[in-house]
Amino acid sequence: MNTRLKLATAATLAATASAFAEIKINEKFAVSGYISGSAALTETDGTKDSFIDVDSVKIASHVTTEKVTAMASVHTFTSHDPVVLDAFATYKFSPSTSITAGKFLSYLGFEAFDYPNMLQISYANTLGAFIPAYHSGVKMDFTSGGTTGGFAVLDSVYGPTYYKGDGDFDNGPGLEGYVKHVAGDLTLFGAIAYDDGVGGTTDERLTLDFWAQTKVGKTTLAAEYCHSELKTGGVKQDGYFWLALAMAPVNDKWTVTGRVSGGEDAALAPIAGPTPSFYKGTICPAVTITDNLGLLLEYSYIKYDDFTADKAHFLSAQVIFKW
Repeated sequence: MNTRLKLATAATLAATASAFAEIKINEKFAVSGYISGSAALTETDGTKDSFIDVDSVKIASHVTTEKVTAMASVHTFTSHDPVVLDAFATYKFSPSTSITAGKFLSYLGFEAFDYPNMLQISYANTLGAFIPAYHSGVKMDFTSGGTTGGFAVLDSVYGPTYYKGDGDFDNGPGLEGYVKHVAGDLTLFGAIAYDDGVGGTTDERLTLDFWAQTKVGKTTLAAEYCHSELKTGGVKQDGYFWLALAMAPVNDKWTVTGRVSGGEDAALAPIAGPTPSFYKGTICPAVTITDNLGLLLEYSYIKYDDFTADKAHFLSAQVIFKW
C-alpha cells in the first residue's frame, strides 16, 4: 500500500466544498492552502488504537499570465518531512489545448488527493495501491465542448512514495491517458495507466479506472471501478476495487455521505494462497462552519477475507481550515 493510501485512513474533509480557494495577491500571483487535524479511533480484531494530531499542511503559490500558468506547493503529512509536491508550468496553445511540464498529480481516481476536496475521511480502497499520486513528466490536454482529455509521458506512474515518481526513464517511461465527458449533471470518466518499472523496480503495472457521477434532485450519486494488473517476474497478479456513494444535503450547512466499497488484491496473497479481499461501509456527516472551516465525521466498518485482519471499525472527526 503506498503512502497516499496508508495515510488516507486519517485523511480529509469538506463534503460541501469542491476546492480550496486562492487568495489573490495581484492579477498574476495568488496563494492557497489548507491545514487539517483529526481525532480517530481504530479497532482491528479487538485491538484499539487512537490518536489526535495534525494530519497535513499544504501551501501553494499560483502564477497566471495570458498564456502560461504555474504552480508550486509544499506539503507535509504528520509522519513525513515537508516536501515539494506540485511543481509545474502549463502553456496554452489555444483555449482548447495546453501542454504541461513538471511534477503533477495523476489523472486517475474519483476520490481526491487534497483533503478539502474529499467527501469522506478515509478512502474506499483499503488494500491495493492502484491509484497513483504524483510523478514528473509532460502532458498534453484538450477540451472540446463537454469533452476533455489528456495524455502524459512520465518518469513513472507509480513512484517510491506519494510525492514523486522514480526519476528514471532508463527502466521505461510511465504512460497515462484519460477522457471525461460532462453533459448537465452527468459526468463520465475513463483512464488508463501503464508503468514499465514500478517505483524503480522491473515490475509492470497496467491500470484501468472508470467512474461516473450524476445528481437525482439534490442528491449526488457516484460509482467507480478500478482494475489493476501487476506483472512481477512474468507472474500476473490482478486486483480491483469498486465504490458506490450518495451524498445528500440536510440543510445549507450539513451533508451526509454514504458509501459502500470492496475489492481484492492478488499481490497481497501468500504463495499459492487465497486472494485477500474486503468490503467496507461508510457513513459520513459533514458541516461547513464557514467558507474556510469545516468539520467531517466518519464511521466505517471493514470486513476482510483471507487477509491479516478479520474486521475493523474506524471512527474519526476531522477539521480542515482552507484558504
